[in-house]
Amino acid sequence: MRFEVCVDGVDGVLAAGAAGAHRVELCAGLSEGGLTPSAGAVAAAVGAGAVDVNVLIRPRGGDFIYDRHEVRAMRHDVEAVAAAGAHGVVVGALTADGDVDAAVCREVLAGAGGLSVTFHRAFDMARRPHDALAAVVDLGCQRLLTSGQEATALEGAPLIAELVAAGGDHLVVMPGGGVTAGNVRRLVELTGAREVHFTARTTVDSPARYRNPRVVMGSRVGVEEYARRRTSRAAIEALIAAAGSGQLSGP
Repeated sequence: MRFEVCVDGVDGVLAAGAAGAHRVELCAGLSEGGLTPSAGAVAAAVGAGAVDVNVLIRPRGGDFIYDRHEVRAMRHDVEAVAAAGAHGVVVGALTADGDVDAAVCREVLAGAGGLSVTFHRAFDMARRPHDALAAVVDLGCQRLLTSGQEATALEGAPLIAELVAAGGDHLVVMPGGGVTAGNVRRLVELTGAREVHFTARTTVDSPARYRNPRVVMGSRVGVEEYARRRTSRAAIEALIAAAGSGQLSGP
């Protein structure tokens, strides 16, 4: 089994490495499903040297249909990530009809060089999953992150099992979405997957002694400005332990 942890900073990279994970997906804006992190965040994460760093390339929240300006921005981001020494990138784009937008993906990846490429959960919004899988393979991606087109990977396990079998030796199909220590072993047994993707987040209190309770920095009412979401080393260790030794039955 190989384990990828979704993180948003160096503390998460260090926690993942210390807990025995094999790789991180570095993002910003996790509350929006993940956005491209800053160049500084990428450099700091790679410089930590704790674990392989894959970087999400997604310029905004919402759908995965991008205009030419967004495509240009993503291409520049991929080039910057490659120059920073990251292990890989995580990309994805769809057409308005719900197919993989291979032309956009190829343009975005033009400067990727030898980076590992994961196609992200834009796949879960595709209309024909097996056609989308074939397109992802044709793009030369090494990995597909998916919840099986359901709200959680456990709910999507039947489709994930089909995708794992169809991917064969050409593509690693990696379940992600609602993966926890409580369900990871069952998920792997149902799907035959040999990699999983998960977050391991906990809330910690801000060190701020002075606090202004009248102001909210974001647009959401009820946001706790003096709480931080952090990656938990203990939660990563618990999930890895729950997955077992890797001697798991297939689907």
